[in-house]
Amino acid sequence: MHFHLPKPLHGWREFAGEVGIIVLGVLIAIGVEQTASALHDRAIKREAHKSVYSEVSQNVSYMRGRMATQGCVERRLDEVGSLLARAGDGAISPEPKWIGQPAIWFNSDERWQAATGSGRASLFSPDEQSDLARIYVATKRFVDAEEREQAAWAQLRGLETWTGPLGAAGRVHFVSALQAARLELWDTRVTAEVAFERATALGLGKAPSKTMVAGYSIPHAVCLPIDTPRDKALQLLSANSPPWGQPK
Repeated sequence: MHFHLPKPLHGWREFAGEVGIIVLGVLIAIGVEQTASALHDRAIKREAHKSVYSEVSQNVSYMRGRMATQGCVERRLDEVGSLLARAGDGAISPEPKWIGQPAIWFNSDERWQAATGSGRASLFSPDEQSDLARIYVATKRFVDAEEREQAAWAQLRGLETWTGPLGAAGRVHFVSALQAARLELWDTRVTAEVAFERATALGLGKAPSKTMVAGYSIPHAVCLPIDTPRDKALQLLSANSPPWGQPK
């Protein structure tokens, strides 16, 4: 028994040519699709890069704004420490009229969370992903230290309205708050320096953004003299402070 392959209507050569055209068309379509996908990924990466790096730059700028007042914070804590040391269990003299507070900066990670949650962060190189994750860890620690610091300073502001002798309990209370504030002062400084180093590794400049810190220009509350009457302090700060004012 013999089997005969069916012959194309126009011959094997024409058939091969037609198949070749089809294969070539498929390959071109695949190539075009891959190119379009690559271009799309590059565009998504550029968008994610711009968004995340802008957020990092803003956070670093805020940290630099805080570091600009770090000397005022340390000086105020030293002043409070001297007052408490002289007073012992007795009355504070002279009575502090203005303690103030360190500036607090609202650093964020929403864009980084959006990039990681959507998978766009995977378009960054492994090293870049690691560097970004590390700087956001520093940012989170900085924010946490600021929150604890504000709690300590809230206790220290009680000295503005304290009357009479401190007594043993009062002295211990304020000294404890003072030491907590000093610890967080150290933590913010160390964490900020780590963040600056990691930002430099990402290619971000060291200069703070003037636009970012313009709303928090000196004098900050903590930089005003300790003997400034509260009403005078609020008046001096009104032009440069955020609209929500100062805590008591």
